[in-house]
Amino acid sequence: MINFLISLIISIFVSFGLAIALVEKGNEYPIRRYKLLLKQFIHDNINWKFCQVLDCTTCSSFWTTFISDLVILILFRNYFFWPFSGFITMGMTWTIIETLNIIENK
Repeated sequence: MINFLISLIISIFVSFGLAIALVEKGNEYPIRRYKLLLKQFIHDNINWKFCQVLDCTTCSSFWTTFISDLVILILFRNYFFWPFSGFITMGMTWTIIETLNIIENK
């Protein structure tokens, strides 16, 4: 149970950080190159509309959780909680962004 909770917490924080890096800092060095490569890969292999996920922090946090859960599954072989962990990360990301927007507007 403790390993599950630790894996969940790690997955949430990794996904949140990755989403912030890709969307909020995606036009800056050194992230820009990787974001463009990822967009090209998604455009060519998945769907051109799915590239828009990389323009929304909340949306990308959901899908980056899928990636982090897969990595944790490969490394530890006992954890895969997506899409539930994706919804947790998405909710946390949206709450933080909205809170910061409220503070900024005051």
